[in-house]
Amino acid sequence: MTRGNQRRTTAIKRRRYLPSAERKREILDAAFVEFSGQGYASTTIETIAARAGMSKAGLYAHYRSKEEVFEDLLMAVLTPLEKADVSFDADKPLDLIIEAYLDSLYPMLEQPITLATFRLLVMESRRVAPDLIQRWYRRVVESHWSQDRDFFDACVERGIMRRGVMTESGLLASSPLTYWICLYLLFGESIPVSLAQVRQEHKRMLQELLEPR
Repeated sequence: MTRGNQRRTTAIKRRRYLPSAERKREILDAAFVEFSGQGYASTTIETIAARAGMSKAGLYAHYRSKEEVFEDLLMAVLTPLEKADVSFDADKPLDLIIEAYLDSLYPMLEQPITLATFRLLVMESRRVAPDLIQRWYRRVVESHWSQDRDFFDACVERGIMRRGVMTESGLLASSPLTYWICLYLLFGESIPVSLAQVRQEHKRMLQELLEPR
């Protein structure tokens, strides 16, 4: 066995002692590089394993297929943060409630990997199994909209917000952010509107439409 092979074998053995969560994180990092560079169709379990510095059998100990790796990547990167713990005290100002809502959406888009994964999702969605994308949509997007409605309903019941289209539609409540993501996918780093600008206008929109009369 050559020295190079010995080093690779030693590295693989050492990786077997990593905690499962940490090992999965390394696999997903490697998968992101492969999917982004080679495309979904050309990426294989073998290439992901090689990129992660582990054996194919070692990767199969954590994922059953390439599709499962791709789904876990989407879930790991494109899942909004939990809403901040805001007390629904009648004395709490509406702007604080809105900030908590925006804090569940915007910080993740400040991470380059999030935007790159959105681009990967758009580019590869037709090559990935349709049910995989549907599962991600139901578990992340629809689930988040449902949480939004519950969040707004609680505010309406406490008189913090007035009931209207913004409290009844998670789609509309988050629409400025969706608009910015579409612009980013079109323009990349040359995007004409900054994320900070969109967040400012997003807050202003929600403030005006949710303010109790």
